[in-house]
Order: sequence, then C-alpha cells, then structure tokens
Amino acid sequence: MQLIFHNANGKKNCPGRGLAGAALAALLCASSGWAQISLVHTTNCGPGGFPGTTCTVPATGSGNLIVIGWEMVQPSSGVTISSISDNAGNTYAEAGAAKSSYASASTDLWYAKNSKSGATSLTITTSGSVSLAGAVIWEFSGVDQTAPLDVTAVLNNQGSSSTPVSPTVVTTAPGDVIVALVDVDNQINGIASGNAFTSDSSLMNNGFAHLITSPAGAYFAQWNESPAGAYTSSAVAFKAATSGSGGTTGTSGSGNGTQSAGPCDLNSDGTVNNSDVNLAVGMALGTSSCAASVEGPLTCTVITVQRVINASLGQTCITYNTHAVSLNWVASSSPNVIGYNIYRGASSTGPFSKINSSLIGGTSYSDGSVQAGQTYYYVATAVNSSGQESSYSTSITAVIPNP
Repeated sequence: MQLIFHNANGKKNCPGRGLAGAALAALLCASSGWAQISLVHTTNCGPGGFPGTTCTVPATGSGNLIVIGWEMVQPSSGVTISSISDNAGNTYAEAGAAKSSYASASTDLWYAKNSKSGATSLTITTSGSVSLAGAVIWEFSGVDQTAPLDVTAVLNNQGSSSTPVSPTVVTTAPGDVIVALVDVDNQINGIASGNAFTSDSSLMNNGFAHLITSPAGAYFAQWNESPAGAYTSSAVAFKAATSGSGGTTGTSGSGNGTQSAGPCDLNSDGTVNNSDVNLAVGMALGTSSCAASVEGPLTCTVITVQRVINASLGQTCITYNTHAVSLNWVASSSPNVIGYNIYRGASSTGPFSKINSSLIGGTSYSDGSVQAGQTYYYVATAVNSSGQESSYSTSITAVIPNP
C-alpha cells in the first residue's frame, strides 16, 4: 500500500524533505505555535450507538480548545446531545446554535475552552438512544482561552449536489480556526479542488474539515460527493488568543477575588509584568518553590522564564509543549483501506512505536508530544477492512527547533 505524505501549508522552510522513488515521499513541518492556532490532533470516535460508545483521545494539553463534531445518521426523532464530559473535568458546551438537520441526519458542534490536561476519555450523552452516530474530536492550541467562540452558521435541508458546501462563516478577527461538518446522502470523496480547507476525516462517509485562516473574511468548505445527494452542514469559527495573555482565569468582581491573566501571571494580579518574571527566575533557580504550570505541571526551568518574559512583552503565554510535527498525506489507492497508523522512532531504521491511540480515519495527524531540539523519524501504515496492516513506509525526518 503506497502512501504519499505532503506539506499542506505551503511553507518552504520545512526541516523534512521528500524521498524520491520511495514508498513514502514526504514533506514535514515542525512548527512552534507562537501566537498562532495549531492543530494538536484529530481523532475519530465511532461509528456506534449512543449513549454507550466511549471516545478515546490522546491526553489533552493545558489551555487548549477541544472541539467535537457530531454526526447522527437516523431518521429525525428529536434526539440531540444533552451533555459531553471527560475524565479530566473539562466543561463542554454547544457552539451556539450549531445543530443542523435534514430528513435522515443531523450535525452539531460542541467545544471545551481552556482545557485541563490529561483527558483521555470523552462521554457523549444523548437525549435518547441513537443507533448510528459518530464524532470527530479536534484539539487546537493557541486559541482564546476566555471567549473563543466567534461565529456559528448552519445549512439545513440542502438539495442534491455533487459539491456540497458548508455555510459561509464571516470571521471577525484574523487567525481564526474554522471547523466544518457535512452529512450527505451518499459518500464524501475529499475536499473539492481549490478549496483551502483540510479534510480531517471521512467518518461514516461524511466530511469533517478545518481551516486556520489569515485575514478576517468569508470562508466556506466544499467537498466532493458521489453520487450527488442531499446534505446538511454546520460550521463554527474560534478566535486565536490575543497578544498579552493566553486567556483569563480565576475569580473576578467585587470583594477580595483576584483575576488571573493566564498561566504566566504567576502572582495572579491580573497582568504579566516584571514581578512575574522575577518570580519565574526564582522558581527556576530553586530559591523559591516552583508553582508554575507554564512549561508543564509544577515544572520551572529557563524555558518557563523565557515564556513569562515573552508574555510580559505582549506575546501569548505559551503553555506546555510549543512544537508539533504536522503530517498530511494523500489517501491510499489500495482497496478497502479504512485508516492509517503513524509510528515514530529515534532512528531512521527504528525501532518505531505507534503514536496514534486509535486508527486515523482522515489524512492528517499532528504529533504534539515532540520535544525541542530533538530529531524524530516517522513511518506510516495503511489498514484495510480485514484488519490487515501494510508494511512500514520509508522513514522521514523531522528536526524540532530549539527552543
């Protein structure tokens, strides 16, 4: 089974390069998420019956945005999502009026802002029994932690089309991330030619995609459907973190409450300034107890100091890992392929360890567990409907910047 990785972001300064004549020709980018939204991972959940299907995801990071794209395939019966929860205690809400529907299906979008780290299991509770449904779960870093929701739009009861579209989303700020879903009568065959969105999954033969925008403006996703059929679609835009903080947490208002300007506000006085820098230096040197969760839970080094300095100068307070390797590939042409696995090693010849927790239904994956200054090697496999897995592709290399 041949796979072809490609660089979807158009950058030319990627550390990886294509391997001509190999089973896998690849371009990778290792990118740091300074003041920019980045995709951490995309994970399929289902298809299956709800409630009862458990969604397993890679452990979530701190301060990120988690988005759940839901699609239900059954006659309209008024069944909706009543709640979503996870094992880290994140709070989920519907992304405005994001539910769309037509005669035989519906879509919806939910999210959790300013995520707590360590969530690995999500539970989607429905208002009634659903025989066939599924979800795609995205995690993004660099998103506004306080009020990320920008615009929500839906298209209900759309007529037959071979190129179904999402509703047009008019963003109010630059750098938004847009998540779009389409549920169709027949089968989605990728993003339409020329459309800027990235296809993240074709779960249940439907479309799940995202786009990280540049200027504020009007955007829509467009897919190919074969044969043409009716459809319904939802799309939501989320805002990037504003410069100066990663979001506001804590308690505000009258009385003795304080308002934190995010994790770099070490003294919780509502702003990031030289006082926080001095606290970070003391924690890194060990002259005071480490109480920061910028670089990691209760981890204080020179990296913590630098991030607090950057935040005091008006940049976004970056938390935890700031690097990710983004991998995108063209779908395998082999018959009956249902998904892909990604493996990583410290040498081009292995050994390699699988890094995705569940089969990847789409054609993209982001490895957010890399460390600054390290070199990693990746291989991929394809899996068919009989559970047979192809041999490793040729390895490709990603060099992570330092810091």
